[in-house]
Amino acid sequence: MSVTEKMTALERVLCVLDGKIPDRVPGFCLGGDYDFVQKFMNSPYALTEEDKTQLDKDKVSYSIPFIHAIIAKFVPPDVLPGGLDAKIDLCWKTVGGFNLLKFDFTDEFITANGGLFKIVVRDEGIPHYWYAGPALLKKEHIKTYWEREKDIAPKKAEFKNLKKQRNTMLKKYDVVVSNGISGPFENCVFGIGMANFARFARKEPEFLQEHLDFQYDVIHEPSLKFLMATKPDVVMCGDDYGYNKGLQINVKNWRKFIKPKLANYVKIVHDGGAKFILHSCGGIGEVFPDFVEIGIDGVESLKPISNDLALYREKYPEITLVGTIDDSEMLVHESPENVKKSVKESIKVLGKKGGYIPGPTNFLLDQPPENIVALYKAVKEFGKY
Repeated sequence: MSVTEKMTALERVLCVLDGKIPDRVPGFCLGGDYDFVQKFMNSPYALTEEDKTQLDKDKVSYSIPFIHAIIAKFVPPDVLPGGLDAKIDLCWKTVGGFNLLKFDFTDEFITANGGLFKIVVRDEGIPHYWYAGPALLKKEHIKTYWEREKDIAPKKAEFKNLKKQRNTMLKKYDVVVSNGISGPFENCVFGIGMANFARFARKEPEFLQEHLDFQYDVIHEPSLKFLMATKPDVVMCGDDYGYNKGLQINVKNWRKFIKPKLANYVKIVHDGGAKFILHSCGGIGEVFPDFVEIGIDGVESLKPISNDLALYREKYPEITLVGTIDDSEMLVHESPENVKKSVKESIKVLGKKGGYIPGPTNFLLDQPPENIVALYKAVKEFGKY
C-alpha cells in the first residue's frame, strides 16, 4: 500500500458496502476485452518489461477479460516501477461454468448453461471475447440437457486457486478481487433463449420453473458453496436484467422466476460472511426496491442514460452504487479533461455521503487508454473525504 493511503482497498471497499464513509471514494473496473488491451499496450501507459518481470514473479493473471495485470498498473510507482499513480480498488473475476458438452442435436460444443460461447475474430484481426447464443432451442433439447447432470455440475478444482489469486492482488497491489458466477437469468436465457423464456413463462410456467430449479440445484448452489469455501470478502454476480429502456422481461415474471433464486444467492454469500454485488446492465430501476428487500449490498453497471442515479442514491441509500461512468459514449468520445470533470461531478452528486464506487459501466472495449487513466486519476484526486 502507498504510504499516502489511510485505508487498504479492502477496508475502503467494505466500509462503503457497509454504508459508512471511508477515507476516499474507491475505484472499480470490471476488466477489458482484447481491443482495449491492444490499445493500452500500444499507448504510453503500456506495461514495461520491468513491470512484466515483477508481475510474472508475483503470478498476476493476464487473462482477458479480467486483465488483472493491467489493473495492477494503476498503482503508485512505489508498488510497481511503472505505476500510473491512479487507483483501482475493486475488480472482478468470474469462475465456474467452463465445462464443454457435446450433444447429438448440434455440431457445436455448448457450455454448462446450455449455450454457445465462442471467441470470434473480427475483420481487423482482433479477437472479441463475447459470442453467446442459445443451443437448447426445443423442449426435447432441454430434457436431454437435464440428463447430463454429472457433466454439467461444477468441479471443485475450478475454484482451487481463487484465494491465492485474491491474496496476491490484495497483498502486492492493494486491489480487491470480487469473484462470482453467472446469475439465474443469464444462465437460463443463454441456454434456452429469450423467446423460449417468454413463451414458457406464458404458456408452460411449470416447465420453465423446472429448468430454473434444475440449473440452481446442479450449477448455482454448488458453485456458490465451492466459492464461499475459499472465503471471499466480496462476491459479484453477473445477471443482466435490462436493456437501455427498461427490463428485458416483464417485472412480474422477474419477481416470480428470478427474484427467489437471486435471494438465495444473496443469502449464501451473506451466510459465508461476504458482501454481495450484482452486475446488471440496462435500465433496472423497476426492481431496485426488490434489491433492497433481498439485501443486496451493491449494484454495478448503472449506465446513466438508462438509470436515474440521483434518485437511486436518495431513495435507496442501503445500496452502494458501483460503476455509473458511461463507457459507450463519454469514455469513448470525450477528452481526458472532460472525463475528469464528469467523474468529479459524479462523486459530488453520488458519493458525498459514501455509498459510491465509480468505474466504467461495463468491460473496457474501444475506449482511449488516456480516458481510462484520467478516470482513475480523477477518482483518486476528487474522491477524498
